[in-house]
Amino acid sequence: MQNRKMLILGGGVAGSSMAYYLSEKGYDVTVVEKNSRVGGLARTCHYSGHPYEFGPHIWFWPGGKDDPINNTIVKLTNDELFHIDRRLFTYVESDRRKYRYPVHYQDVDQMPEREQIHRELREHRDEQLKLIDEQLPELGHCKFAEYFEAAIGATLYQKFMANYTWKMWNIPGDELETSMVWADRFRHAYSKADDKAPSRGVRGYDPLKFEDHTLGKGIAFQVYPKHGWNAVWSAMVGRSTVVRDHVVGIRDEHKQPYILTASGEKYRFTDYHTVFCSIDIDSLWGEDTLPYTGRMMIPLLIPGLTSAFPDGAESLHYSSCEFQTRVTEMKVITRHESPDTLILIEVPILPGAGRCFPRNAIDYALENNLFAEKAYPQQSEQAFATYHAYVDRGKKIPNLRYVGRHAEFKYWGMPETVNSAYQKALEFEAV
Repeated sequence: MQNRKMLILGGGVAGSSMAYYLSEKGYDVTVVEKNSRVGGLARTCHYSGHPYEFGPHIWFWPGGKDDPINNTIVKLTNDELFHIDRRLFTYVESDRRKYRYPVHYQDVDQMPEREQIHRELREHRDEQLKLIDEQLPELGHCKFAEYFEAAIGATLYQKFMANYTWKMWNIPGDELETSMVWADRFRHAYSKADDKAPSRGVRGYDPLKFEDHTLGKGIAFQVYPKHGWNAVWSAMVGRSTVVRDHVVGIRDEHKQPYILTASGEKYRFTDYHTVFCSIDIDSLWGEDTLPYTGRMMIPLLIPGLTSAFPDGAESLHYSSCEFQTRVTEMKVITRHESPDTLILIEVPILPGAGRCFPRNAIDYALENNLFAEKAYPQQSEQAFATYHAYVDRGKKIPNLRYVGRHAEFKYWGMPETVNSAYQKALEFEAV
Protein backbone atom coordinates (compact mmCIF):
# COMPACT_ATOMS: atom_id res chain seq x y z
CA MET A 1 0.00 0.00 0.00
CA GLN A 2 1.36 3.40 -1.00
CA ASN A 3 2.54 5.69 1.80
CA ARG A 4 0.22 8.73 1.70
CA LYS A 5 1.95 10.66 4.50
CA MET A 6 3.66 13.94 3.59
CA LEU A 7 5.62 16.18 5.95
CA ILE A 8 6.12 19.87 5.18
CA LEU A 9 8.56 21.95 7.19
CA GLY A 10 7.34 25.54 7.36
CA GLY A 11 3.88 26.93 6.74
CA GLY A 12 4.72 30.09 4.84
CA VAL A 13 3.55 30.70 1.27
CA ALA A 14 5.58 27.76 -0.09
CA GLY A 15 4.66 25.29 2.66
CA SER A 16 0.98 26.23 2.63
CA SER A 17 0.83 25.95 -1.17
CA MET A 18 2.58 22.57 -1.14
CA ALA A 19 0.11 21.35 1.50
CA TYR A 20 -2.81 22.53 -0.62
CA TYR A 21 -1.78 20.89 -3.87
CA LEU A 22 -0.82 17.61 -2.19
CA SER A 23 -3.96 17.40 -0.03
CA GLU A 24 -6.01 18.07 -3.18
CA LYS A 25 -4.50 14.84 -4.53
CA GLY A 26 -5.50 12.88 -1.44
CA TYR A 27 -2.26 12.86 0.55
CA ASP A 28 -2.19 13.00 4.34
CA VAL A 29 -0.22 16.18 5.01
CA THR A 30 1.37 17.43 8.22
CA VAL A 31 2.76 20.98 8.36
CA VAL A 32 5.22 22.05 11.06
CA GLU A 33 4.99 25.83 11.50
CA LYS A 34 6.58 28.02 14.20
CA ASN A 35 4.14 30.94 14.04
CA SER A 36 0.59 31.09 15.38
CA ARG A 37 -0.72 31.56 11.83
CA VAL A 38 0.40 30.16 8.50
CA GLY A 39 1.34 32.41 5.59
CA GLY A 40 4.82 33.52 6.64
CA LEU A 41 5.62 37.08 5.61
CA ALA A 42 2.44 37.17 3.51
CA ARG A 43 0.09 36.84 6.47
CA THR A 44 -2.18 39.84 7.01
CA CYS A 45 -1.93 41.72 10.31
CA HIS A 46 -3.59 44.90 11.56
CA TYR A 47 -2.34 48.11 13.10
CA SER A 48 -5.02 50.39 14.53
CA GLY A 49 -7.51 48.50 12.38
CA HIS A 50 -5.53 48.96 9.16
CA PRO A 51 -4.58 45.72 7.34
CA TYR A 52 -1.01 45.24 6.14
CA GLU A 53 1.49 42.56 5.20
CA PHE A 54 5.28 42.48 5.28
CA GLY A 55 5.43 45.10 2.55
CA PRO A 56 2.95 45.29 -0.34
CA HIS A 57 1.77 41.80 -1.28
CA ILE A 58 0.06 42.29 -4.62
CA TRP A 59 -0.40 39.18 -6.73
CA PHE A 60 0.53 39.50 -10.39
CA TRP A 61 1.08 36.59 -12.75
CA PRO A 62 0.66 36.22 -16.53
CA GLY A 63 -2.59 34.81 -17.88
CA GLY A 64 -6.14 35.33 -16.74
CA LYS A 65 -8.32 33.65 -14.17
CA ASP A 66 -8.06 30.27 -15.91
CA ASP A 67 -4.29 30.03 -15.49
CA PRO A 68 -3.85 27.27 -12.87
CA ILE A 69 -1.78 29.48 -10.56
CA ASN A 70 -4.15 32.43 -10.78
CA ASN A 71 -7.13 30.11 -10.52
CA THR A 72 -5.89 28.91 -7.14
CA ILE A 73 -6.28 32.45 -5.80
CA VAL A 74 -9.64 32.93 -7.52
CA LYS A 75 -10.94 29.70 -6.02
CA LEU A 76 -9.69 30.30 -2.48
CA THR A 77 -11.04 33.88 -2.35
CA ASN A 78 -14.34 33.09 -4.11
CA ASP A 79 -13.15 35.65 -6.67
CA GLU A 80 -13.47 38.43 -4.09
CA LEU A 81 -10.49 40.39 -5.35
CA PHE A 82 -9.50 44.01 -5.83
CA HIS A 83 -7.89 44.58 -9.23
CA ILE A 84 -4.85 46.79 -8.76
CA ASP A 85 -3.47 49.51 -11.03
CA ARG A 86 -0.16 50.46 -9.46
CA ARG A 87 1.41 53.91 -9.32
CA LEU A 88 5.00 54.01 -8.06
CA PHE A 89 7.61 56.74 -7.75
CA THR A 90 11.28 57.13 -6.85
CA TYR A 91 12.41 60.06 -4.73
CA VAL A 92 15.94 61.24 -5.58
CA GLU A 93 17.22 63.36 -2.70
CA SER A 94 20.00 65.04 -4.70
CA ASP A 95 17.44 66.24 -7.26
CA ARG A 96 14.89 67.13 -4.57
CA ARG A 97 12.10 65.59 -6.59
CA LYS A 98 10.27 62.39 -7.45
CA TYR A 99 10.30 60.53 -10.77
CA ARG A 100 8.23 57.65 -12.07
CA TYR A 101 9.30 54.13 -11.10
CA PRO A 102 10.78 52.32 -13.02
CA VAL A 103 12.95 54.90 -14.83
CA HIS A 104 11.12 56.62 -17.71
CA TYR A 105 12.81 58.13 -20.74
CA GLN A 106 10.35 61.05 -20.74
CA ASP A 107 11.56 62.03 -17.25
CA VAL A 108 15.19 62.45 -18.32
CA ASP A 109 14.63 66.03 -19.50
CA GLN A 110 13.62 66.97 -15.95
CA MET A 111 16.97 65.79 -14.56
CA PRO A 112 19.94 68.13 -13.94
CA GLU A 113 22.34 65.85 -15.85
CA ARG A 114 20.01 65.40 -18.85
CA GLU A 115 22.63 66.14 -21.54
CA GLN A 116 25.10 63.63 -20.09
CA ILE A 117 22.32 61.05 -19.65
CA HIS A 118 21.19 61.40 -23.28
CA ARG A 119 24.77 60.85 -24.49
CA GLU A 120 25.19 57.75 -22.33
CA LEU A 121 21.84 56.28 -23.38
CA ARG A 122 22.91 56.25 -27.02
CA GLU A 123 26.07 54.23 -26.43
CA HIS A 124 24.37 50.81 -26.74
CA ARG A 125 21.16 51.74 -28.58
CA ASP A 126 20.16 52.16 -32.21
CA GLU A 127 18.57 55.25 -33.77
CA GLN A 128 15.18 54.24 -32.34
CA LEU A 129 16.82 53.94 -28.88
CA LYS A 130 16.29 50.19 -28.86
CA LEU A 131 18.99 48.28 -26.98
CA ILE A 132 21.51 46.47 -29.17
CA ASP A 133 21.62 42.99 -27.65
CA GLU A 134 25.03 42.10 -29.05
CA GLN A 135 26.63 45.01 -27.18
CA LEU A 136 25.20 44.03 -23.77
CA PRO A 137 26.52 41.59 -21.17
CA GLU A 138 24.43 38.43 -20.82
CA LEU A 139 22.05 38.44 -17.90
CA GLY A 140 22.76 35.61 -15.51
CA HIS A 141 26.42 35.65 -16.49
CA CYS A 142 27.45 39.14 -15.38
CA LYS A 143 27.23 41.42 -12.39
CA PHE A 144 24.31 43.77 -11.75
CA ALA A 145 26.30 46.98 -12.27
CA GLU A 146 27.89 45.66 -15.45
CA TYR A 147 24.55 45.06 -17.15
CA PHE A 148 22.62 48.09 -15.95
CA GLU A 149 25.41 50.60 -16.58
CA ALA A 150 25.56 49.30 -20.15
CA ALA A 151 21.78 49.46 -20.54
CA ILE A 152 21.07 52.92 -19.09
CA GLY A 153 24.47 54.55 -18.59
CA ALA A 154 26.51 55.33 -15.49
CA THR A 155 24.60 58.49 -14.52
CA LEU A 156 21.12 56.93 -14.40
CA TYR A 157 22.55 53.82 -12.76
CA GLN A 158 24.13 55.87 -9.98
CA LYS A 159 21.04 58.04 -9.56
CA PHE A 160 18.45 55.27 -9.34
CA MET A 161 20.10 51.90 -8.73
CA ALA A 162 23.61 51.85 -7.28
CA ASN A 163 22.83 52.83 -3.69
CA TYR A 164 19.34 51.35 -3.73
CA THR A 165 20.46 47.84 -4.65
CA TRP A 166 23.45 48.03 -2.31
CA LYS A 167 21.34 48.88 0.74
CA MET A 168 18.60 46.45 -0.33
CA TRP A 169 20.92 43.43 -0.63
CA ASN A 170 24.00 44.56 1.32
CA ILE A 171 25.96 43.69 -1.83
CA PRO A 172 27.52 46.38 -4.08
CA GLY A 173 26.34 46.23 -7.67
CA ASP A 174 29.75 45.11 -8.95
CA GLU A 175 29.37 41.94 -6.81
CA LEU A 176 25.61 41.34 -7.12
CA GLU A 177 24.63 38.50 -9.45
CA THR A 178 22.04 39.05 -12.20
CA SER A 179 20.73 35.49 -11.88
CA MET A 180 18.20 37.00 -9.46
CA VAL A 181 14.68 37.74 -10.68
CA TRP A 182 13.44 41.26 -10.08
CA ALA A 183 9.94 42.67 -9.87
CA ASP A 184 9.73 44.07 -13.43
CA ARG A 185 10.14 40.68 -15.04
CA PHE A 186 7.06 39.24 -16.71
CA ARG A 187 7.16 40.82 -20.14
CA HIS A 188 10.60 39.27 -20.56
CA ALA A 189 10.97 36.18 -18.41
CA TYR A 190 7.53 34.75 -19.06
CA SER A 191 6.16 36.32 -22.23
CA LYS A 192 5.91 34.34 -25.45
CA ALA A 193 5.59 35.16 -29.11
CA ASP A 194 2.78 32.60 -29.37
CA ASP A 195 1.31 29.67 -27.44
CA LYS A 196 3.82 27.19 -28.88
CA ALA A 197 6.93 29.30 -28.36
CA PRO A 198 9.12 28.85 -25.30
CA SER A 199 9.49 31.64 -22.77
CA ARG A 200 11.85 34.29 -24.10
CA GLY A 201 13.98 34.69 -21.02
CA VAL A 202 15.43 38.09 -20.13
CA ARG A 203 17.89 38.70 -22.95
CA GLY A 204 17.72 42.30 -24.06
CA TYR A 205 15.84 43.41 -20.94
CA ASP A 206 15.46 47.22 -20.98
CA PRO A 207 15.06 48.88 -17.55
CA LEU A 208 14.25 52.19 -19.29
CA LYS A 209 10.57 52.69 -20.12
CA PHE A 210 9.35 54.67 -23.11
CA GLU A 211 5.65 54.68 -22.27
CA ASP A 212 3.77 55.10 -19.02
CA HIS A 213 4.75 51.94 -17.20
CA THR A 214 4.63 50.45 -13.73
CA LEU A 215 5.29 47.07 -12.14
CA GLY A 216 2.89 44.52 -13.55
CA LYS A 217 1.88 46.78 -16.45
CA GLY A 218 0.15 44.62 -19.04
CA ILE A 219 -0.48 41.79 -16.56
CA ALA A 220 -4.26 41.43 -16.54
CA PHE A 221 -4.39 39.45 -13.30
CA GLN A 222 -2.97 41.86 -10.72
CA VAL A 223 -5.00 41.54 -7.54
CA TYR A 224 -5.30 41.80 -3.77
CA PRO A 225 -7.89 39.78 -1.76
CA LYS A 226 -10.71 41.94 -0.45
CA HIS A 227 -10.40 40.31 2.98
CA GLY A 228 -6.61 40.06 3.12
CA TRP A 229 -4.37 37.04 2.63
CA ASN A 230 -5.01 35.07 5.84
CA ALA A 231 -8.12 33.33 4.51
CA VAL A 232 -6.12 32.09 1.49
CA TRP A 233 -3.31 30.52 3.51
CA SER A 234 -5.73 29.07 6.09
CA ALA A 235 -7.78 27.48 3.32
CA MET A 236 -4.63 26.01 1.80
CA VAL A 237 -3.87 24.05 4.99
CA GLY A 238 -7.52 23.35 5.76
CA ARG A 239 -7.19 19.62 5.04
CA SER A 240 -3.76 19.29 6.65
CA THR A 241 -2.62 18.81 10.22
CA VAL A 242 -0.77 21.93 11.35
CA VAL A 243 1.61 21.50 14.29
CA ARG A 244 2.94 24.63 15.95
CA ASP A 245 6.58 23.83 16.60
CA HIS A 246 10.04 25.01 15.63
CA VAL A 247 12.38 22.90 13.49
CA VAL A 248 15.73 22.43 15.25
CA GLY A 249 17.30 20.49 12.38
CA ILE A 250 18.14 17.11 10.86
CA ARG A 251 19.71 14.61 13.19
CA ASP A 252 21.43 11.24 12.60
CA GLU A 253 21.81 12.14 8.94
CA HIS A 254 24.03 9.16 8.04
CA LYS A 255 22.01 6.34 9.61
CA GLN A 256 18.33 6.91 10.43
CA PRO A 257 17.76 10.62 9.75
CA TYR A 258 14.94 12.47 11.42
CA ILE A 259 13.70 16.02 11.98
CA LEU A 260 14.06 17.22 15.56
CA THR A 261 11.75 20.01 16.76
CA ALA A 262 11.95 22.33 19.76
CA SER A 263 9.26 20.31 21.55
CA GLY A 264 11.44 17.20 21.32
CA GLU A 265 9.32 15.54 18.62
CA LYS A 266 11.17 13.35 16.12
CA TYR A 267 9.82 13.08 12.56
CA ARG A 268 11.61 10.18 10.89
CA PHE A 269 12.08 10.39 7.14
CA THR A 270 11.23 6.71 6.75
CA ASP A 271 7.71 7.37 8.03
CA TYR A 272 6.85 9.67 5.13
CA HIS A 273 6.45 9.41 1.38
CA THR A 274 8.20 12.78 0.98
CA VAL A 275 9.46 15.49 3.31
CA PHE A 276 9.31 18.98 1.79
CA CYS A 277 11.53 21.66 3.29
CA SER A 278 10.29 25.22 2.82
CA ILE A 279 12.39 26.81 5.58
CA ASP A 280 15.90 28.20 5.16
CA ILE A 281 17.99 25.33 3.90
CA ASP A 282 20.82 26.05 6.37
CA SER A 283 18.31 26.06 9.25
CA LEU A 284 17.21 22.60 8.11
CA TRP A 285 20.63 21.40 9.24
CA GLY A 286 20.58 23.46 12.43
CA GLU A 287 23.10 25.91 11.01
CA ASP A 288 23.20 29.61 10.13
CA THR A 289 25.67 30.14 7.30
CA LEU A 290 23.75 31.47 4.29
CA PRO A 291 23.70 35.26 3.87
CA TYR A 292 20.33 37.01 3.90
CA THR A 293 19.13 40.55 4.20
CA GLY A 294 16.14 41.15 6.38
CA ARG A 295 13.52 43.85 6.67
CA MET A 296 12.05 45.94 9.43
CA MET A 297 8.63 47.43 8.74
CA ILE A 298 7.84 50.55 10.73
CA PRO A 299 4.08 51.23 10.87
CA LEU A 300 3.36 54.96 10.96
CA LEU A 301 -0.30 55.82 11.57
CA ILE A 302 -1.13 59.42 10.66
CA PRO A 303 -4.37 60.45 12.40
CA GLY A 304 -6.75 62.71 10.53
CA LEU A 305 -4.99 62.38 7.16
CA THR A 306 -7.09 60.46 4.66
CA SER A 307 -4.38 60.21 2.02
CA ALA A 308 -0.64 60.94 2.20
CA PHE A 309 0.99 60.21 -1.14
CA PRO A 310 0.79 62.27 -4.35
CA ASP A 311 -1.11 61.19 -7.46
CA GLY A 312 -2.66 58.15 -5.80
CA ALA A 313 0.77 56.52 -5.42
CA GLU A 314 1.10 53.19 -3.68
CA SER A 315 4.81 53.43 -2.86
CA LEU A 316 7.75 55.81 -2.91
CA HIS A 317 11.20 54.28 -3.41
CA TYR A 318 14.20 56.11 -1.94
CA SER A 319 17.23 55.63 -4.15
CA SER A 320 19.94 57.29 -2.09
CA CYS A 321 21.62 56.21 1.16
CA GLU A 322 18.61 56.79 3.40
CA PHE A 323 17.83 53.89 5.72
CA GLN A 324 14.50 53.21 4.02
CA THR A 325 14.19 51.56 0.61
CA ARG A 326 10.43 51.91 0.19
CA VAL A 327 7.52 53.62 1.91
CA THR A 328 4.02 52.30 1.17
CA GLU A 329 0.57 53.73 1.85
CA MET A 330 -1.26 50.50 2.62
CA LYS A 331 -4.87 51.63 2.12
CA VAL A 332 -4.12 52.31 -1.57
CA ILE A 333 -3.76 48.52 -1.86
CA THR A 334 -6.16 47.21 0.79
CA ARG A 335 -8.93 49.84 0.14
CA HIS A 336 -9.40 50.11 3.90
CA GLU A 337 -11.85 52.88 4.74
CA SER A 338 -10.62 55.20 7.47
CA PRO A 339 -10.17 58.93 8.15
CA ASP A 340 -6.54 58.03 8.98
CA THR A 341 -3.82 56.45 6.86
CA LEU A 342 -1.14 53.85 7.59
CA ILE A 343 2.34 54.28 6.13
CA LEU A 344 4.68 51.27 6.16
CA ILE A 345 8.36 52.26 6.15
CA GLU A 346 10.62 49.46 4.89
CA VAL A 347 14.19 49.38 6.27
CA PRO A 348 16.78 46.70 5.32
CA ILE A 349 18.45 44.96 8.27
CA LEU A 350 21.14 42.34 8.68
CA PRO A 351 21.15 39.16 10.77
CA GLY A 352 21.64 39.99 14.45
CA ALA A 353 19.76 43.29 14.18
CA GLY A 354 17.16 42.07 16.67
CA ARG A 355 19.73 42.39 19.45
CA CYS A 356 19.82 46.15 18.90
CA PHE A 357 16.21 46.74 19.95
CA PRO A 358 14.27 46.30 23.22
CA ARG A 359 13.00 42.75 23.67
CA ASN A 360 9.35 43.75 24.01
CA ALA A 361 9.48 45.70 20.73
CA ILE A 362 11.10 42.79 18.88
CA ASP A 363 8.61 40.28 20.28
CA TYR A 364 5.75 42.51 19.14
CA ALA A 365 7.31 42.99 15.70
CA LEU A 366 7.88 39.26 15.18
CA GLU A 367 4.35 38.33 16.19
CA ASN A 368 2.86 41.11 14.04
CA ASN A 369 4.88 40.51 10.88
CA LEU A 370 7.02 43.63 11.13
CA PHE A 371 10.50 42.14 11.49
CA ALA A 372 12.45 39.38 9.75
CA GLU A 373 16.22 38.99 9.85
CA LYS A 374 16.07 36.48 6.99
CA ALA A 375 13.76 37.80 4.29
CA TYR A 376 15.73 37.77 1.02
CA PRO A 377 18.62 35.48 0.04
CA GLN A 378 21.73 37.42 -0.97
CA GLN A 379 22.55 36.54 -4.54
CA SER A 380 26.34 36.24 -4.60
CA GLU A 381 28.66 33.65 -6.12
CA GLN A 382 29.86 32.51 -2.70
CA ALA A 383 26.28 32.23 -1.39
CA PHE A 384 25.26 30.02 -4.30
CA ALA A 385 28.23 27.74 -3.63
CA THR A 386 27.18 27.39 0.03
CA TYR A 387 23.58 26.69 -0.98
CA HIS A 388 24.53 23.95 -3.44
CA ALA A 389 26.72 22.34 -0.78
CA TYR A 390 23.60 21.96 1.37
CA VAL A 391 21.68 20.47 -1.56
CA ASP A 392 24.48 17.95 -2.08
CA ARG A 393 24.49 17.15 1.63
CA GLY A 394 20.79 16.32 1.49
CA LYS A 395 21.10 13.90 -1.43
CA LYS A 396 21.81 11.06 1.00
CA ILE A 397 18.15 11.35 2.11
CA PRO A 398 16.21 10.21 -0.98
CA ASN A 399 12.77 11.55 0.03
CA LEU A 400 13.93 15.05 1.00
CA ARG A 401 12.70 17.79 -1.36
CA TYR A 402 12.79 21.60 -1.36
CA VAL A 403 10.14 24.17 -2.23
CA GLY A 404 9.97 27.95 -2.10
CA ARG A 405 12.18 30.98 -1.89
CA HIS A 406 14.03 30.08 1.30
CA ALA A 407 14.62 26.40 0.59
CA GLU A 408 15.47 26.97 -3.08
CA PHE A 409 17.43 30.19 -2.37
CA LYS A 410 15.57 32.29 -4.94
CA TYR A 411 14.46 35.91 -5.11
CA TRP A 412 10.80 35.04 -5.71
CA GLY A 413 7.50 36.72 -5.02
CA MET A 414 4.26 34.99 -4.05
CA PRO A 415 3.23 33.80 -7.54
CA GLU A 416 6.63 32.24 -8.32
CA THR A 417 6.56 30.52 -4.95
CA VAL A 418 3.05 29.12 -5.43
CA ASN A 419 4.02 28.07 -8.95
CA SER A 420 7.04 26.19 -7.59
CA ALA A 421 4.71 24.19 -5.30
CA TYR A 422 2.22 23.61 -8.12
CA GLN A 423 4.88 22.31 -10.50
CA LYS A 424 6.28 19.94 -7.89
CA ALA A 425 2.81 18.63 -7.03
CA LEU A 426 2.33 17.67 -10.69
CA GLU A 427 4.96 14.97 -10.16
CA PHE A 428 2.70 13.14 -7.69
CA GLU A 429 -0.22 10.94 -8.71
CA ALA A 430 -3.55 11.28 -6.97
CA VAL A 431 -4.16 8.66 -4.25
